[in-house]
Amino acid sequence: MIKKIFFIILLLNLLNHCDYKPVYSQQNKVDYKIVVTSFTGDKEINNLISTILKRNSKINSNKILNISFDTKYMKNILARNAAGTITDYQAAVITEFTIEKENNSENFSVNEKFNFQKMTDKYEEKNYEQTIKKNLANSISQKLILRLALN
Repeated sequence: MIKKIFFIILLLNLLNHCDYKPVYSQQNKVDYKIVVTSFTGDKEINNLISTILKRNSKINSNKILNISFDTKYMKNILARNAAGTITDYQAAVITEFTIEKENNSENFSVNEKFNFQKMTDKYEEKNYEQTIKKNLANSISQKLILRLALN
């Protein structure tokens, strides 16, 4: 019993003195007005990313970030069966961001990939691919917002 109490007190003491901060706690503390100046590439993914960035922008902020980005969407064949028909695909999105704030500019890219199987129904496969694009766009924009919050 005494060992448990000692261990709890020691653990609390260590956590209190090590300046522990969760990485995602700063995610919603972006204090910038985000302006999407231009985007090229896949229109659907670009519109989703732009919408998410506008939603996370602080309209009343004096600090302005100008962001432009280029998105490349690729649907690659991963596997075929013995007959030569396609069984698996990989959806890949490469987004290159250019962030301009005050007097400096920064470039970086985000790569996201997702593997999925071919469906027999073409309509269902198209809808599933749209859902995958939405999820990849959400992941890319969240990575950008996290990067902006940490800088």
